[in-house]
Amino acid sequence: MNLSVLSTAQISAVVVGLAIIIIFCMMTSRAPTYPPIVGGPFAWASAVLFLALGPSNFFAICRARYGPVFRFLAAGRNIVVVTSSDALASASFADHRVLSSHVQHEGHLQALYGDSPLHAKIYDAFAHRIFPVLDRRLSKRTLGDLAPPFAQLVFDRLKLFSGRPQVSLIRSLTEPLYVGANGMLFGSRFPQDTYEDFGILLKSLPKRLCRRPFWSFPSSRARNRLLQRISDYLEGASSATDDKLVATFTPLFKEHNIPITAAASSILMLMSSLHQNTFNVVFWLFAWLLADPAALAAVRSEIEKAIREGFGSFQTFIAEANPDKLDSPSFALLNSAVLETMRLASVHSGLRFAAGDFDIKDGEKTIPILKGQYVVLDPRGAHLDENVYPNCEKFVVDRFVESEYRGDLAATAGNPYFPLGAGKHICKGRFLVLYEIKVLTIIYLSLFDITPIGRGEGSSSTWKPPKPSPHSLGTIHPTADVLVRLRPRPVL
Repeated sequence: MNLSVLSTAQISAVVVGLAIIIIFCMMTSRAPTYPPIVGGPFAWASAVLFLALGPSNFFAICRARYGPVFRFLAAGRNIVVVTSSDALASASFADHRVLSSHVQHEGHLQALYGDSPLHAKIYDAFAHRIFPVLDRRLSKRTLGDLAPPFAQLVFDRLKLFSGRPQVSLIRSLTEPLYVGANGMLFGSRFPQDTYEDFGILLKSLPKRLCRRPFWSFPSSRARNRLLQRISDYLEGASSATDDKLVATFTPLFKEHNIPITAAASSILMLMSSLHQNTFNVVFWLFAWLLADPAALAAVRSEIEKAIREGFGSFQTFIAEANPDKLDSPSFALLNSAVLETMRLASVHSGLRFAAGDFDIKDGEKTIPILKGQYVVLDPRGAHLDENVYPNCEKFVVDRFVESEYRGDLAATAGNPYFPLGAGKHICKGRFLVLYEIKVLTIIYLSLFDITPIGRGEGSSSTWKPPKPSPHSLGTIHPTADVLVRLRPRPVL
């Protein structure tokens, strides 16, 4: 026991010592090359600081010291991080054959399924069978064809949280989203009682993606249960009776001889892509609104007016809440609140591999990217630019309200804004995400007054959201849940 304690203390001392050395080098010297190398002569040890601080904190320190572009070494990889708006835009338009996201997808597959021999078939099913269908069906023009059941599914599930003395904010937001989006995309046969297993798996993904040690047994069992339920769902598919996208997917799987295990895994990969960042964004939207009672009151007032004048009643809204009606000046403040949350919540999303030499343009500078290097696109540097976004680290609910409403994403034009991707890598589900979050927020704020447990009564009482995790990927993850009291409100 003494030897074990001593060894742990020695290891901790070495880690702390290395971190001090690296920070000292970062503060006292710059590498002569461009992009500059983090840590200078101790670049090999920068991975220690990366793991100890978490990617978000590490990148913030490096941005402050080295500027918007820098390099570091980790796990034998030479990684270039770009954070300026010009460089992010340039990289987003790079040819995917030169700057490939395949390593990012492979990392996602590894995190979800481990060392499975089916990786190639899963990726093929997802990228070449499912993705083209989503590209067509989730466009702004056709999304309305899928949308009708979403609001009713969200409403039905959200009502179940009424009457409880306290509820989890995370669960009360994400379970209705899970049920609504899955029902909208996969139809009425989809097993909606899989929320808890999906949540267990989703919570483990940041650790899996960053290869951090953790007890993986519970999430692995949850994954296996999910895959079995999805397999049963796919095996029972019938093009004659199925609705929604599953009626399109299952014939494709059969036509291309994709085994049911790979097909189920590709559906789970789609679910992960669909829900992970959306769950985080909607949590922070409500957390930041709860921390700003005036903003919350303004958004609720707009919602009440829009429902009264645009729909006549709450019940009519549930029946007619399609994407076109929500992309309206009547919901301009809500739209701004969602865009502002995405701006603040977005972080780096993974590695991309340079399959050949190419240049990234950064204003008047050129960033040379060499074959074999990896590139990380970190939007935090652009999103937290005080020259573009005054009070850049503060949630400003009306930041994206325009004098004349031009559309849900129009207010971001001309500004560095990358939560939904850009260029050739823009998110195909961006209109679905905006629609989901708006509908959930409208229904939630119409049904309930919300009070975080621990905040006193009255407008002068204060409450602070939980801190974000430094090990977040894609969007910031909360370090803790929030318990809230829900008081039913009269609805129109």
